[in-house]
Amino acid sequence: MSPRLPDHTIESGDVEEERRLFYVAVTRAKNELYISYPKVASRAGPGGMMLNPSRFLDELPEDLYEELRIKRSYGW
Repeated sequence: MSPRLPDHTIESGDVEEERRLFYVAVTRAKNELYISYPKVASRAGPGGMMLNPSRFLDELPEDLYEELRIKRSYGW
C-alpha cells in the first residue's frame, strides 16, 4: 500500500479511523493485494528512521496472507 499516510494526518488516539482506512484500502483489492513498507525512511542528514509495518496487519487472519521477505541485492 502506498503512499504511506503521514502520522500527522490522523489525530493522536484516533486508532479507529486508522483501522477504518486500512480496512477500506485492503477490501478494495479485486484479486491480489501486495502490502509493502520500507525498513528505513531516509531523512535529511546522516542516518535514517527505522519503520514498522502497520499495526493492523496483526489483526488479519494468518490464513489470508503469505509473508514474503525480499533479500537485499547490491548488484545495481
